[in-house]
Amino acid sequence: MSFDRLRIYNAGRFHEVDLPDWYHEACRISEEEHIDWHRAFERVLDCQYTLLTEEGQVSAGLEIRFWPSETNGILVLIETPLGLVEQVFIPDPTDWLPFLATYLAPLMAGSAQFSTALMLARIGNALIARARHGDGSHVDRETGESRIDLDNDAKRRRAERLRAAAGQHREGGQA
Repeated sequence: MSFDRLRIYNAGRFHEVDLPDWYHEACRISEEEHIDWHRAFERVLDCQYTLLTEEGQVSAGLEIRFWPSETNGILVLIETPLGLVEQVFIPDPTDWLPFLATYLAPLMAGSAQFSTALMLARIGNALIARARHGDGSHVDRETGESRIDLDNDAKRRRAERLRAAAGQHREGGQA
């Protein structure tokens, strides 16, 4: 799980450089000692990461971690459950706040809004299912949709297929 180059944020600008030695060392530790990639960075950078996004949030799973190393600068990883999205290294700690405010805060706000929209949709579906069908275990916990509606839709589709097949059979029998 690594990219070929590392994006650097310095004095308000981005540029890319070859991966530094400490990055290769973290990858080596992770592979050879079979430890989590994030923990390998903790060892190499001699600091613990901080998770900027809420752990276990109900969104697309955007996770933003950063390692504020006193000797190496600040490493930021932006990930999803599918993999690494972006990695940025900030060598000068005075660039951290502008980077956070300009790039990470809007990303985190968008992720939080998306998460809220998904949760409200689930709540709305659950309220509609309860209002239509009353209390019971028929409401899907993941989507909030009523299983009664899903079952009725499946029955309706089967009935339509049977009617279509019967109609074709009658037309074919009369010829």
